[in-house]
Amino acid sequence: MLLIFALAAAAYAANSSSLTYAPTIVSCPENQQWIRPAGELSTVEAQWLYGRKRVILDALSAYLERLDLEDFDVCKYTQALKECNYAHVPTIGFAISGGGAASAFTGAGGLRALDARIPGTTEQRVGGLLQSISYISGLSGGGWPTVGFPAYDFLNADEIIDQWKPELNRFNATNDTEYAITTTSIFEELAEKYEAGFNVTAADFFGRAWGYEFTPPPRGGLNLTWSGITNMPSFKNFTMPLPIVELCVLEPNDIEFFGLELPSPNRTFWEATPFEFGNWDGPTPGFLPTEYMGTPFNNGSPTNAEVCVRNFDKPSFLMGAAAAAFNAWYIGDKSNFTLASFPKRSETADSSLQSPTHSIFKRYFSIPLVVLEGLITGFQQTFGLDLTSIAYNSIPNPFAGMPTAKPGQAAPPTNLSTVDPAESGQALPLWPQIQPARRMNLIFAWDDDEDAVQLNWNNGTNLYNTYLAANTSGLPFPIVPPPTTFINRNYTARPVFFGCNTSLTTTGDERSPIVLYLANAPYSAYTNYSAAAQAISREEVREIFVNSLNLLTQGNGTLAADWVACLGCAAIERSLSSVGMRTTRQCEACFRNHCWDGVEDNGPTGVVDLPLALDPGLSFAVWNLTHPFVSE
Repeated sequence: MLLIFALAAAAYAANSSSLTYAPTIVSCPENQQWIRPAGELSTVEAQWLYGRKRVILDALSAYLERLDLEDFDVCKYTQALKECNYAHVPTIGFAISGGGAASAFTGAGGLRALDARIPGTTEQRVGGLLQSISYISGLSGGGWPTVGFPAYDFLNADEIIDQWKPELNRFNATNDTEYAITTTSIFEELAEKYEAGFNVTAADFFGRAWGYEFTPPPRGGLNLTWSGITNMPSFKNFTMPLPIVELCVLEPNDIEFFGLELPSPNRTFWEATPFEFGNWDGPTPGFLPTEYMGTPFNNGSPTNAEVCVRNFDKPSFLMGAAAAAFNAWYIGDKSNFTLASFPKRSETADSSLQSPTHSIFKRYFSIPLVVLEGLITGFQQTFGLDLTSIAYNSIPNPFAGMPTAKPGQAAPPTNLSTVDPAESGQALPLWPQIQPARRMNLIFAWDDDEDAVQLNWNNGTNLYNTYLAANTSGLPFPIVPPPTTFINRNYTARPVFFGCNTSLTTTGDERSPIVLYLANAPYSAYTNYSAAAQAISREEVREIFVNSLNLLTQGNGTLAADWVACLGCAAIERSLSSVGMRTTRQCEACFRNHCWDGVEDNGPTGVVDLPLALDPGLSFAVWNLTHPFVSE
C-alpha cells in the first residue's frame, strides 16, 4: 500500500511548484526531530514569542499612553518589563467561536475594533490592543478569519474585506473566476489530491470553496501552506499574532446515529499552528512540525524514509478541518434536528411559548438533506466513496504505532477522523490558549455560536463548558457560572470579565488568566443573522463591523464610561505583581463594575431577546425596514 501511495504521488512530486491541491512527496530530511513531547512550548514558538513580546511592548506602551489610566506610571511599567527581559510582557489572546458566517464576520469585526490601523479606534481608546495580542485561535466559522488574516499577511479588516468579497456565494458559481469556482471545478481540485493517494472528504470540498473567499488568489490559496505563514513578512517581523486552528478527533466508543459518529463531550482537542500540529493531553500527547502534516508515521518516525509529505497543510484544508460538521448536519437533518445540535441550549426554562419582539426566530444551522445527499452522490460518482468515507475530515496520524499515555487505551489509529470541535460542546477555541505552557494573562473570548433558544444570540454555554472541562483537567481557568446566570445577569448583552479575583479561578492564583466574555449582541445593528449565510453584502459587513466596535467600546463609553479604561486594566493586571506594581484604585473600581463577583442567579429564564443597546426602543421589525439583515 505504501509503495502504491508513493508511486501514485510521483507525478505530483515532480510538479510540486505548480498550483495543485495535491500534497507533494519528498525524501525525509535527516536528523529531524519528528515528534516532541507535550508539556512546554517548542523552541521555535518560544523564540518567536520572545520576538513578538519585544514588539508588543512598544504597541502596549503606546496604547497605555493614549488610555491615560489614573495613577499609573506607564514609563515605570515599561521599563520594568524591559529589565526582566520581556518575560512578563502580558500574554494576551483572542479566541473566535464557531458559528459559521456569523462568527466569521462578527469576530473579524472584533479584531478590527482593537486594531490601531483602523481610523477612529485610537480615538475611542481601544485601538492598539490587537497589536498587543500574542495568540489568535479559531474553530469552525471562527477558523475562517483565524486562517484568512494570516493568509493575507495580516492586513487590517477593511483591506481584507475588499479581498474576501463576501457578497459572492461560493456555492452557486456558474463559471470559474479568481474568487469562486463551480462545483465541478471543486471536484476536479479534489481529484488532484485523491489521485495522489490521499483521502478526500466533504471537509475538503467545503474547505476549497472557502479557500476562494478567505485566502488569496491564485486558485484559492493553493500557492500557500499553513506552515508557510512563518515566511510572511508580518510573521517574520513579529507584527502578527500566532494563529491556532483547533480540531476535534473522534475516538473509539463515540456515539453513533444514522451510521455516523458524534464526539462525546470534551473529546481531545488538537491544534495546528504554523509551527506544529498535535495535542497537549490526548492518548498520545505530542507535536509534529506542521510542514510534514500528512506524512505516514509508525512509532514516531516516517514509515518510509523516502516518503515524507509536504504541502498537505493548505490553509483551505485547515478551514475545512476546523468546520468539518458534515456528520452533525447529516444527523441533524435525518433526526429532524432533535440530534447533533452542537453545544447547546443549556437554559432550564421552556421558552417555546414566548414571543420575541427584537429578533427573528432562530433557524437551525444546518444544510438541507437534499444538498448533503447531492454531495454524497458526487463523491460516489467521482471517487467511489460512500457516506462514512466522506463524513469526517481525514489526516494521517503522526502518532500511529506509538504507545498511549495510559495503559488500556486504544491503539492510535492510522488516520485521524476529525470533526468540528463545537460538536463536543465547546465552541470557543480556548483549549489551546489555556495550556499552562502558554501562560496566558488575558483572553478575549468572542462568542457567536448562536446557542440561545429560538434566536441567534448567545447564552454562555460555551464558556461554561470550557470551565467544567478545565476544572476536571486541572487547567488554569476562571470559575464560570451556568448559562442561567449569563441570561439573568445580562451577560448575554454586555461584556463581562471572569477571574479578576484569583479566588474565583481553578488555581486560586495568577496562573489562571482573566477571560473577557464577549457575546455578539445588538448595539447599533441586529447582527443575529444566520450562521449558514453564504453571501453577505458590503453594507451588511459595515453594519456588523460598526456593531462590533460599539460592543467593544460600549458605544464609545456612552453605556459605561469606565469601560475602555477597564480593558486596559485587564490587559496589565496579571503582570503587575511580577514587576512590583499594584492594581490602581481606578482599576479596582472598574473590576467591581465589570467582573463577575461569584454570585449565581439560576432562576427561571426567558428568551434571549435583546434590544439595540444604543437605541432600545427600535424593534427589529422597524429597524429591518431600512437596514440589511441576512436571514439565510
